[in-house]
Amino acid sequence: MIILRKLSQIHPDIPLVWKLFSESFHEHERIIFSDILDCPQATLYGIYPDEESLQFAGFFIVLDCERIVYLYYLAVCPEMRSTGIGGKALHTLIDMYNGRQITLAYESILQPSDNAGQRKRRQAFYLRNGFHESPWYFCFDGTEYVLASTEEAIDIAGTKEIFYQFANFDSDFYTHNITEDKYQIKQQNNERDSRQSL
Repeated sequence: MIILRKLSQIHPDIPLVWKLFSESFHEHERIIFSDILDCPQATLYGIYPDEESLQFAGFFIVLDCERIVYLYYLAVCPEMRSTGIGGKALHTLIDMYNGRQITLAYESILQPSDNAGQRKRRQAFYLRNGFHESPWYFCFDGTEYVLASTEEAIDIAGTKEIFYQFANFDSDFYTHNITEDKYQIKQQNNERDSRQSL
């Protein structure tokens, strides 16, 4: 049985959390670690294989707000990946919040990138573990993210509130149709430029 333990900033596993955080997320995905944990609504959970285990297996960072719970980060230690522990931990987290809507964001697979494989794996992981991809996107630091939720109808107003209030977010949200159109236009322009260069 997977165990989630709340970790304070002085917990002995914090160096392991920080190391995994730095290794698991691109620089553009990372915000200042201490800023997250200083937020009163933020909770850091360590993931452990069972009640007796002291083996650190990964972590969650969530923001528990009035309307929804936002999953900021999830990372599993490399040696524990592909064992099913990440999916089990995610279902444990969903059960812990007892039916409340949990939302998250992952990098869009529609955006051309040098980590396309990783993006597809992340999307597949969340979709097979209780999340539904929404038609809502946002752009941060040049990277496009899609929102997903444990409910088919995402609370977009509650999600926006979290971003604007806690993440100093200055972008906007838009639907996937705009995104698809944008990349179709870009692809058409690239094809046109290629033909013109021949």
